[in-house]
Amino acid sequence: MFTDLRTLKNLIHAALLTALPLFAGCGGGGGGDDAGSSDGNESTGTNPVLCIILILATGNTGCTESDNSSSPSSSPSTPPPSPSSGPLLHQNQELEPNSDLANANLPSYPWRSSPDRQIGWYVVGSINDVTDTTDVFAFTSIQTREYILALCPPEGSSCDGKTGIDTLTAFFRVLDQDGNVLYTSEADTDYGNRYRTTIDAGVLNYVTVDAGDTMGVTVDYRLFVYEIS
Repeated sequence: MFTDLRTLKNLIHAALLTALPLFAGCGGGGGGDDAGSSDGNESTGTNPVLCIILILATGNTGCTESDNSSSPSSSPSTPPPSPSSGPLLHQNQELEPNSDLANANLPSYPWRSSPDRQIGWYVVGSINDVTDTTDVFAFTSIQTREYILALCPPEGSSCDGKTGIDTLTAFFRVLDQDGNVLYTSEADTDYGNRYRTTIDAGVLNYVTVDAGDTMGVTVDYRLFVYEIS
């Protein structure tokens, strides 16, 4: 019997030694001058006994104060990706002769990977007010969309807003399938060589780049035609 009591006491002593670090880690056993709050309010810390039970049950020693908000058991699912903020453009090279509707270049669109993907094209070319006064391009929109058309300097130069090629140097026109002029950027003091319009699906359109006053020298350009909706 004596042996059994001594064994029981040893077991209790060992259990207390094991529990002391857990008790301290759970906010118990303070006892110092700064242990309590100055206004005498009850501590909002985690219940030490409950914390010890959680540690023994889960093995997690990270008991902290609760902020009364529950965290999700897992991260929320990643939302589906949104459409790209910019259009996908296909580069084309101007090919001569293309000075009239009959010889208009036919720029290629990129492949549309999804119905809401905005696409477009641009042409790298040059114009001269003596030897090459007009370049003509023909295209048909697959879907009715709102478009931006812009005549820009060569690659490496800015083309935002009105920072494109000066309309006195070169300008562009939009023609219908019969060659009637729908719009010209020549002398457009509001938007310069930049135009926003709706283009209907399945309708042939022409865009021309026309030389203004290039002072007899060749001026390189990029003509952009792309969807914005």
